[in-house]
Amino acid sequence: MKIKTIVFIISILIFTSCSEEPKTILFNSEAFAFSIGDGWEINASVNAKGFAQIEKDNSELYFTNLNYTVNLYTPEDTIYNADYGSVIDSTNEEILDKQIESQIELNSGFMAGNYLIEFIVEDKYSNTKDTLSTKLVLE
Repeated sequence: MKIKTIVFIISILIFTSCSEEPKTILFNSEAFAFSIGDGWEINASVNAKGFAQIEKDNSELYFTNLNYTVNLYTPEDTIYNADYGSVIDSTNEEILDKQIESQIELNSGFMAGNYLIEFIVEDKYSNTKDTLSTKLVLE
């Protein structure tokens, strides 16, 4: 009887340690700037994969909940919290990745130069987070 109990406990431990936890991973970030008279408009995006997708109350829908922050680093290394938000979505089937988009307007106080756009994305269901940056040139 003790051997069966020990084998059962070991089996449970192996099974639970082998289950893969979701881990949010960012990839393929892009940023483009357009002059709009006395300022700039920036369109930036990043793709996320590996985030948790949960079913709620037998609804046959998969829900995602991603929070994001977009930081802008100037050529002088000043950091601006340029944008933030949430992507809360439901689909009929699990999805492989999700695109997160940001549109930012900058006034004429932002001079030409090399900037950095940083995306920070947190999966609220798995509590995992990832960060990815991309270069942006204002000319």
